Amino acid sequence: MTLFVQRVLDGLADGSLFGALALALTIVYQGTGRLNLAQGEMGTIGTYLALVLSSSVSSRLAGTGIARQIVPFAPWPTWLAVVGAVAVSAAIGALLERFLVRRVADRPVGSTVRVTVALLMLANAWATMTWTRSGSFPSLFPSGPNAHIGLAGARLRVATIGLWAVLLALYGVLWLASRRTRAGLAFRSVAMAPGPSALAGIRVRRVWMGSWAMAAGIGTLVGVLSASRLVLTPDMMVRLLVFGFVAAAIGGFARPGGALIGGLVVGVGQSLIGGYGPATGETLSFPLIVVGLIVLLVVRPGETVGGVADLLTGGQGLRRSPEPGWRSAVVRSAEPSLGWARWLGRAGLVVAVAALPAWILPVVDARTWVQLVGTVVAFAGLAVLLGPAGGLSLGHAAFMGVGAYTVGIAGRYGIHPLLGVVLAAAVGAVAGVAVGFPALRIRGQYLAVITFCVAVVLPNLVGLFRRFTGGDLGPPLIPVPAAPSWFPDGGRDHTWYHVVALMIAALALGLVHRLLGGAWGRALRASTDDALAAASMGVPVARIRTSAFALATALGAMGGALMAVPQQAVTGSILDPFRSLAAFALVLLCGVDSLAGPVLAAVLYIGTPWFLGTTGWALGAQGVAPDATGGGAYLLWGLALLVGTLVVPDGIVPALRRLVARERAGAGFGPGVGADASDLAAGLPG
Repeated sequence: MTLFVQRVLDGLADGSLFGALALALTIVYQGTGRLNLAQGEMGTIGTYLALVLSSSVSSRLAGTGIARQIVPFAPWPTWLAVVGAVAVSAAIGALLERFLVRRVADRPVGSTVRVTVALLMLANAWATMTWTRSGSFPSLFPSGPNAHIGLAGARLRVATIGLWAVLLALYGVLWLASRRTRAGLAFRSVAMAPGPSALAGIRVRRVWMGSWAMAAGIGTLVGVLSASRLVLTPDMMVRLLVFGFVAAAIGGFARPGGALIGGLVVGVGQSLIGGYGPATGETLSFPLIVVGLIVLLVVRPGETVGGVADLLTGGQGLRRSPEPGWRSAVVRSAEPSLGWARWLGRAGLVVAVAALPAWILPVVDARTWVQLVGTVVAFAGLAVLLGPAGGLSLGHAAFMGVGAYTVGIAGRYGIHPLLGVVLAAAVGAVAGVAVGFPALRIRGQYLAVITFCVAVVLPNLVGLFRRFTGGDLGPPLIPVPAAPSWFPDGGRDHTWYHVVALMIAALALGLVHRLLGGAWGRALRASTDDALAAASMGVPVARIRTSAFALATALGAMGGALMAVPQQAVTGSILDPFRSLAAFALVLLCGVDSLAGPVLAAVLYIGTPWFLGTTGWALGAQGVAPDATGGGAYLLWGLALLVGTLVVPDGIVPALRRLVARERAGAGFGPGVGADASDLAAGLPG
């Protein structure tokens, strides 16, 4: 009994932090209708700011010297430093909303997500460059070995009591403000009906700014309280953000009051599962909570603790249509496709041209070209999800990792690497079906939350089954297929594999092109535009959407497998959730309406760290690899995402097409390439 009480107390302490972070997320969502993926890193910056304000001048902690010069009476007492950091964070949040987020408020959800991902990358890179990767934050309450009281034989720490007191005071102040002040009433009005609120004279944009300011201040407070319990690092709040997302999903993103309940459910559930589950309970505790949330969303959508029904699309009955002739119900007015002979001829020409760089540009290793080819395949699958399927997936790098581990494990049993690539695509398709089923009920930003949770959970599962997967070190070395004797260039294996990878990629992308241009693609777009109308025409909406996820994840796994073979090794770094965020944002930045977008995104994804590593350009944190979290590549990607989203909201490639179309029209050549709207809606026309 004593052990049970202790675990419940520990779970309540952690759950209080999860609930407070979920509260910050729900405030932004309720005020603006958008999710803030940068919420955690904004809290990290505020926590470091509080540490700088409360510390003496030290060369180990950047900023203390400047703070001593410009901040009166520095260093401040810890509590005063926390209050100052919360105030500064709130001001920063208001400025970010005013000058960045507001500029994309009227655009599709993906634009706002891109901006918050860019802010996350930039904040993490800056924190990694500025401060050490580890440190400690002094506890705000007594935390000595005797600073506790007895409760049913368990120990209730004084620091935990202080944590609860602060958070209860925070909830009380927010509750009173929302019901007793004009600002609180305005916030509630905007959350329920922004249009009528504006007609009633409420300054909606000021409410948006206030929601970001409140969320930023709460995030800093959560970061300070968490840092005294954990090790302070630039990545500290990333995992806490995922817990906050799950807590907000359980409590209801549109219900700030449910955030606390959701956080307590996550905290206590994780503590009890880790304590009373099997020997691997601590590793499986959070994955099991995520699985439980997904099942609850699908099976009992309206009966969660705080109202998970807010996450759903309205409960449309996306059931298989009884009409077998759905192909005839879909309009067949698309342009006639190329014959197989002409298509194979074009594919061969593309392979030949793409293979030339391995010979004419020897400065780039053949393995780098294969990395580029594999990334194009994977990003093409992500473009299917973001474009014709109309979904938001933040976990695509996880499926790339599934493919990489599959081909590595297959090599352990003597399976040829090329056959392992095919097997990886099949495993990826199965994983896509598993994700696609709950995606029938969960759409938009909420699907993005679930897929991001999958990206965070997968490394835990890889480590749990390390006897089979090899853990972070991966399975044994993968042999590179030997080049035949007639192959030129001395029969180099990596150059030969580059050509083979190109042929596999051309075949896969060609099949995807034909699918999207045929009846299946038209059915997918019809299902995305209006599921009920498509179902009334005989389209099996559930099967189409699930198969779209299977196709996208199969391409992702195939791309990851193609990339793993020339590296001859698979490591856990490929499963980094930051890679999923980068892939998502770069594909959206470049465009999803044609294959040119994923190609350009792959060039940025592979080329940026290659360029930084080759030139030795000292960008990013010292001693951090360019493609690692906080490295120079993430800094450049964040800047590109921020600027690109504001300048070309629908993507670089679509903007270039419009520019070419205008130039051709001005020169008297007619409407120009890309001016036809039907071509832009064709998915991935190649």
